[in-house]
Amino acid sequence: MDQHTLVSVQCGGRGDRGYRMVDDKLGPVTDLKGVMVTQVFSHVGKTVTYDYDFGDNWIHHLEFVEISSHPINEVLPQINGGEHACPPEDCGGTYRYKEIKEILFNPKHPEYKSTKRWVGSRFDPMVCDLKTIQQKLGKLGKLINEYEDGF
Repeated sequence: MDQHTLVSVQCGGRGDRGYRMVDDKLGPVTDLKGVMVTQVFSHVGKTVTYDYDFGDNWIHHLEFVEISSHPINEVLPQINGGEHACPPEDCGGTYRYKEIKEILFNPKHPEYKSTKRWVGSRFDPMVCDLKTIQQKLGKLGKLINEYEDGF
């Protein structure tokens, strides 16, 4: 389990795209296997840039917000907020996603029906589904615990 998988799930991806994390000490990192979370997020307030899917070029700014003082049995990792839905995988980047949102907000648009079929009937670009994201992270948390139990 690596940081890329955790970040890509939070951002709505599948974890199978190219990525780069840019850190002021480590520089651009394209393989996070073997890089400890504490190497990247060394202190509260630390920020890094995460570039996911070089074809679509999604740029995320990640910030280490707090060190949890919650009980050890707390489900980790967690997401504490977000705005709007994650763009659909392979939608063509920010400019095409803007066009997709315009189409979805206009049922009279000639591409409305095909676009709605492609993104799914429940997709709402204005809603960040924190519950679903946390469920996915909970599954990752279980995998992390199973992995750590092997040591």
